[in-house]
Amino acid sequence: MVVAIVTLITALFLGGPAQIFYVDNIEKGIKKYVVEKERKKEILSEIKSTKAFYKEFEKERKKDFKTFPSLYADMNTSTEGLHSFFEELQGKRTDYQNILIEQRLSIFGKLEPEEWDNILKSSVSVADKNIAKAKKKAAKSKESFRKTKNRINSDILNKEQKQNLLKGLEAVINSEKELESQMLSVNSSQNKILANKDSGKEELQGLFAEDTRKRAGLLESLLSFHKLARENCSEVEWTQIMLSFTKEMQMSSR
Repeated sequence: MVVAIVTLITALFLGGPAQIFYVDNIEKGIKKYVVEKERKKEILSEIKSTKAFYKEFEKERKKDFKTFPSLYADMNTSTEGLHSFFEELQGKRTDYQNILIEQRLSIFGKLEPEEWDNILKSSVSVADKNIAKAKKKAAKSKESFRKTKNRINSDILNKEQKQNLLKGLEAVINSEKELESQMLSVNSSQNKILANKDSGKEELQGLFAEDTRKRAGLLESLLSFHKLARENCSEVEWTQIMLSFTKEMQMSSR
């Protein structure tokens, strides 16, 4: 799966792969390379259930999407309050990921090694093309949070306060870029655990744990910026800066 030029908010809330099991075109590969009709039918039925499960999770995730910007833009929201919000989300993500692991183990256990090799080759070819496209698009994309930066420069007159906010915003931007780069490597082309049909439960749990760790840097930079804005803005300045920030948070990341 390739995730690039995502919204910052999507990077924070993403619960699992948009391509099932981080394997591009897995359903198409199963249809093409699994010859035995009954087994193919059984596997595709499980894929269908997994897709339905993912869609239900997405519905819940979108509700959190709607809650987060207003929570973040509230000057009365504490750092502890934001931590609690994200801890609850992480609990949901962990439950989702554990179920997804069980579904992967069940489905992949029904694939023959030769079938998986063919599916993987097809997936890797698609993944490599998508990665190249994503990198090309990233190179052309504009700087993120430009309007927020301009708002800070124009509205905050105190030099020290302005520097504090700009430094905090830069940390968010750098964390975002780093996460984008890391997320590009989460695919069956570059990750041995994803490429191995027989990867076990503990290995897959470790992969998801690493995914969570990668997002932690971005989360911490967001919490830090929120705190800096509370400490260095008047209510009027806060309102205008957060209006720009939360809007850009939901736009393309660069």
